[in-house]
Amino acid sequence: MVTERLEQDVAAALETTPELLPFIPELLADLWVLGASLDIIVELLGQLGLPRPTRVLDAGAGKGAVAITLAEQFGFQVLGIDGFQPFVDEATRQAEARGVSHLCRFEVGDLRDALPTLQDFDAVIYAALGGILGTVDQCVGLLRRPIRPGGYLVIDDGFLAGEARMRDRGYESYAPHEETLALLTAHGDEVLREVIIPVEDIRDTNQQQTALIRKRAEGLASRHPDAADSLAQYVERQERECALLETDVVGAVWLLRRR
Repeated sequence: MVTERLEQDVAAALETTPELLPFIPELLADLWVLGASLDIIVELLGQLGLPRPTRVLDAGAGKGAVAITLAEQFGFQVLGIDGFQPFVDEATRQAEARGVSHLCRFEVGDLRDALPTLQDFDAVIYAALGGILGTVDQCVGLLRRPIRPGGYLVIDDGFLAGEARMRDRGYESYAPHEETLALLTAHGDEVLREVIIPVEDIRDTNQQQTALIRKRAEGLASRHPDAADSLAQYVERQERECALLETDVVGAVWLLRRR
């Protein structure tokens, strides 16, 4: 069941409003990877040499790019949970088309409700969802619950480039680097690897994706003139978001081992 709280969270994660959610599938139709650092995540988990029966939870799976790639490359069994039904439907179709539907399962759900009920996963992935689960230590506290002792947590997010706190929606809980590391390990877990994403890579990806989104928004606006202003505002928010990620926030991916 999609609650009002979940709808608000989905809208926040997608940098939009609940009213614009019906347009999101077309706005993002050209993007399969939705913000996640796919290659880095695959490299971090691949270096661990985990066996094929490895169970992975993709918390906030989007269209399934991370989950499906892990199933294809390593034979992992992946459960993907996302709050947006169209993304779950697309992920399911992609898994079937790529021949890994026997390894990947996707469900609609609220992570805050689902995470406390799951257990015995070898790894959990949390990529590009920002602060919807609270502060960094609160987020880790929820994400580590389904992980077996000695299992792994991959967080794809970032930290403040400077010391000044941000007031922008979704960034209120971001902290400077040293504080972020302390919060990541507040539950006694160990940071095994930290990968800083070069700003040039972030800028290139942002430019490519924003151009695709802008073109889709223009097409939608021509067919739905009543929504033209809202669609233009969405593109503007995307551009502001990209600017923040290229200046005020340093992108990073962390691999943690649960104690």
